[in-house]
Amino acid sequence: MTQPKIRAVRVRRAVVEDADAIERVRTDTWRDAYRGLMPDSLLDGLGYDATRRRASMAALPPDQFVLVAEDEDAVVGFCIGGRSHTPEERFRGEVYAIYVVPEQHGRGIGRALLQAAVNELVDRDLRSMIIWVLRENAPSRRFYERMGGAWIRDEERELVGVRVTESAYGWPDVSRSFGGSSGSVQRM
Repeated sequence: MTQPKIRAVRVRRAVVEDADAIERVRTDTWRDAYRGLMPDSLLDGLGYDATRRRASMAALPPDQFVLVAEDEDAVVGFCIGGRSHTPEERFRGEVYAIYVVPEQHGRGIGRALLQAAVNELVDRDLRSMIIWVLRENAPSRRFYERMGGAWIRDEERELVGVRVTESAYGWPDVSRSFGGSSGSVQRM
């Protein structure tokens, strides 16, 4: 039996020229992951215009980063992070967004992006990390739990004009250990 060829995926810092590809990944991933969790009209109305993304990447503060994952020179995932948006938060670093195109799930791309994000946070002396995820997004929650994240709390928020409940997952010290594989849910 022939084994499928496993292609290497490369994670690198994004450049402004990646904005269009990042926007395609975001839009396609939102439409897949959030169907049934967000209004169809919102998801169907998403576009690929990367004008705002280019502007934000061009003015990226030094405490933030944008990473992309490439498979054969095509961007198949991205991650954005930096200092926590909540200054009083006990988790100093935050991953603001991490998305991998659905057809690439299960290849370790999310894990590679998250590990690269941890490296970026540690380089900025941000040794603890938090990630927010839609509470109903069970596949993403399981991924964060497999990566060693501990459920912290749920919060009601407004996301693109829709009231949602988001769950926070935290890692108190990513510089010592990161990427657990037990699959058990830790609570903090």
